[in-house]
Amino acid sequence: MKKALLISGGRSVSKSLIEKYSDRFIVVADGGAKTLKKYDLSANLLIGDLDSIDDASLNFIKEKNIKVTKFPVKKDLTDTDLCVEYLLKKKFDDILILGALGTRLDHELANINILKKLYKKGIISKIEDDNNEVYYVEEGSYTFYKNNKKYISVVSTSDETVYSTKGLEYEVSDLKLDFDNPSLGVSNEISDKKGEIEIKKGAAFVILSRD
Repeated sequence: MKKALLISGGRSVSKSLIEKYSDRFIVVADGGAKTLKKYDLSANLLIGDLDSIDDASLNFIKEKNIKVTKFPVKKDLTDTDLCVEYLLKKKFDDILILGALGTRLDHELANINILKKLYKKGIISKIEDDNNEVYYVEEGSYTFYKNNKKYISVVSTSDETVYSTKGLEYEVSDLKLDFDNPSLGVSNEISDKKGEIEIKKGAAFVILSRD
């Protein structure tokens, strides 16, 4: 299995979280170079239009001899999506995305929806930072293990999502989420070492989070 780590230009994550996945092929989306410089870390490749990189970060990239693939500012895809397209072209089948959440809500929503695109292509993927883990799921059973992120939420992405649980604090059977009750699946907890969510209809984001 070919595994990749994509560091985007959103809210910075901790050095320890990046190092947890340092054995992967590392590609950086434009402004993510600031995170590399902050922690004096290297990467295999930087992709973007370089409009979000200051001179200090750009000099750092050159000093580290990190390969750069530059795109024009006027382009159809975000820098993060350009990185994803590169990884798909190179046949990576496990893509972890860090730094994809932050203050730009438009970029954040676009990044989260990349998970759906990757799921449809059969790619293992998630978005993670120090407070959240985000997964996209469709019909099937999924196991999640208890960690330092206390809450587990199911947020529907379809007109109707029906799911059941095992091993959660608040167990549900065939719970229906739709536009009339979108928050019913928010803020559950894994009661033991692991919990299971079975999506019986529709699709959803499963989010593990902590305050």
